[in-house]
Amino acid sequence: MSKIVFALYPKALVTGISGPMEMFQAAEQLLRVQRSSVLPSIVQTVSQQSGWVEGVGGLKVMADLTVEQCNHPDFIFIPPLWGNPLPTIRTQQVLAEWIKEMHHAGATVIATGTGVCLLAECGLLNGKPATTHWFFFDRFRKLYPEVELNVHKFITYQEGIYCAGSINALTDLVIFLIKQHYGTKVSSIVEQHFSHEINRTFDAQFFSGEGQLHHDEDIIRAQDWINSRWNQEVVLSEWAQAIDMPVRTFNRRFLKATGMTPIEYLQAMRIRMAMDILRDSNLNVTEVSELSGYRDSGYFTRLFKKISGVSPAEYRKIVRSKLFMAE
Repeated sequence: MSKIVFALYPKALVTGISGPMEMFQAAEQLLRVQRSSVLPSIVQTVSQQSGWVEGVGGLKVMADLTVEQCNHPDFIFIPPLWGNPLPTIRTQQVLAEWIKEMHHAGATVIATGTGVCLLAECGLLNGKPATTHWFFFDRFRKLYPEVELNVHKFITYQEGIYCAGSINALTDLVIFLIKQHYGTKVSSIVEQHFSHEINRTFDAQFFSGEGQLHHDEDIIRAQDWINSRWNQEVVLSEWAQAIDMPVRTFNRRFLKATGMTPIEYLQAMRIRMAMDILRDSNLNVTEVSELSGYRDSGYFTRLFKKISGVSPAEYRKIVRSKLFMAE
């Protein structure tokens, strides 16, 4: 059971709260279908004061708790703000200090867009990488010179702090977190229902390929090597040799760094590429299988369903209907 809280303050973009909240609640429902005995996670809102908090456009969100009432969250989400964030951010010292205290106690913090300024204001990002909304890059750099602003990535991470540059990047990040805590099947279904209405840019973000975030430079080189060969025939010994590592050591290090074996990683990458082909083309399943590196379309179909939870044909039907609905 996890405790997930969303910070509230005036002029917040409510989509930075409602979107992730709906995704987590969908994941919870899917998990309960799979395992009826699972304890549900707690999803709450928190603010400096009790009562309603007015976001952008007059939308109001009720705070479930004040910071004094909220203890030991596992995740804290900080939404973006509309316009100049500083007048609001600088009235939120109590909230900022609470976030800082909870992070030091072990909470993972996820800030989006100009909401990242809340972390920078209290010094939580000093010496750490961060990103924010592109429109605020120059101002952010001048205001917070001790923060390592990365203007080339949509997502940054270090020591339990994620920064997402936009709502779209936040969507991808939430899918990543759901995968880590609820499993691949649940995250795949949530992704099908929440992520295909937008133009996803996951590959250009912080994370490199599939698997968990890590800092093993040798395995990052291995991931880079396979990223350009994902649909070719791959021999494990050649893959290990590409980074000058014995196969046994390569398997052990890869699993430790990514949470997957090299073969599982390659399979996940291929299936994800196949998802894009199914969504964006009219090729039949056999053709998609071959383009994805699998000559046996029957094996491809079984693997696709194992990883995504649905068959290739079912997946295409789902994402095509979602795309048409969004037009």
